[in-house]
Amino acid sequence: MLIFLFRVSIFIKSLLFHISLGLPKASKKEIKLRYNICLSCDKFNADKSRCEVCGCNVEIKSRFFNKLAWADQECPLSKWSKIIR
Repeated sequence: MLIFLFRVSIFIKSLLFHISLGLPKASKKEIKLRYNICLSCDKFNADKSRCEVCGCNVEIKSRFFNKLAWADQECPLSKWSKIIR
């Protein structure tokens, strides 16, 4: 239960930041690049499609509840960064 609450708090913090910046989105190409980086990471849990460091769901399909699709987000291990336009 504690892990779940931790994941929810991280998500809410990220969501509020994302909203405050105007919901910037990554392109499909940028999402795919980020996704491929996550797939090759030893902290990616393929069974749960989740990053074991930040707890975020990592998918190529979802465009809203997906850290990869939010241009203002970055990998907690610095493997990919924010997309600045």
